[in-house]
Amino acid sequence: MSSLEAAGQNDPSQYLVSFGPDANCTLALCPVEASLQGYRPALGVQIAFIALFGVSMFIHLAQGIRYRTWFFASMMALGCIGEMIGYGGRILLYQNPFSFDGFIIEICCITISPVFFAAAIYVSLARVTNFLGPEACRFPVKIYVWVFVPCDIVSLILQAVGGALSSSSVGSDKSGEYITLAGLAFQVFTLTVFIAMASDYLFRYISYRKSQQVDQRRILSTRLEIFGVFFSASILFILIRCCYRIAELGQGYSGSIFHEEGLFIGLESVMVILAVFALNIAQPGTVLSHVGKFSFVLTVAGFAFQNRTQEAYATYGNKVEHEPSSEQKASKGREVTLTQE
Repeated sequence: MSSLEAAGQNDPSQYLVSFGPDANCTLALCPVEASLQGYRPALGVQIAFIALFGVSMFIHLAQGIRYRTWFFASMMALGCIGEMIGYGGRILLYQNPFSFDGFIIEICCITISPVFFAAAIYVSLARVTNFLGPEACRFPVKIYVWVFVPCDIVSLILQAVGGALSSSSVGSDKSGEYITLAGLAFQVFTLTVFIAMASDYLFRYISYRKSQQVDQRRILSTRLEIFGVFFSASILFILIRCCYRIAELGQGYSGSIFHEEGLFIGLESVMVILAVFALNIAQPGTVLSHVGKFSFVLTVAGFAFQNRTQEAYATYGNKVEHEPSSEQKASKGREVTLTQE
């Protein structure tokens, strides 16, 4: 073998690969612009979001134990864990922007994780609706669970399959991007229908509660307002994030949006973390526990009143029946007088 051939084999520039499982580019060999994303993720930002998702996750778990909202807390925890893993992938991309493993971890986990948050939102509204007044709902309350959660699962499957195809195609096949895009579009459609139904219930409930004999508004109004504001904000944040991801994947990995870290941080990272912390405040247990206690007090008071009424009737009912009133006595007296005359 000649010295030139040996030098060619030892020169890594002869077989540099910037993307895929066989990628061998590094910052020492290739410019960062040659990577798929075209930039090196900011390390401090990724660490900050990992910490924020971790804090929110522990708060959700503590709230789940406190209020026994197991499904809501587990969905939020799974979503937060997925986000933290995804940003861990971005740390790998900071260390090496050409890391295929880092890219796949990011694209799969960060894309899929908000699906768990959406599932928590759907089920929590069903529970709150069932407690506050299912009579005000135009549709059966169970529709929030039996329709929207399966739709969320379909969205999850589409995005997972799309991510898997993206990793196997190594950018040569766009089908993975299109399937992921379909999953995100379906998630936006589901959220839009959910927002319409939730808004309809809100306006109907406002009218319904005004007709209640027992005025619960003085006790629940502040809690409901806080819950409603932050619950609605969380849905809006997730919707904005999904619209951004649709626009991003609509252009593909070669589009300008995909290469802008500022847009990713502002419309993906910030939107999702705001949604997660908004759901810390709009935890359904803060409303359900209060309504449950109030309903329990009303129930106990109602049974007590009913028992007292029944006891009084059992004790004094016969006497009341046999002892005539003063008017009845006077009437009988007049009848006796007229008879004697």
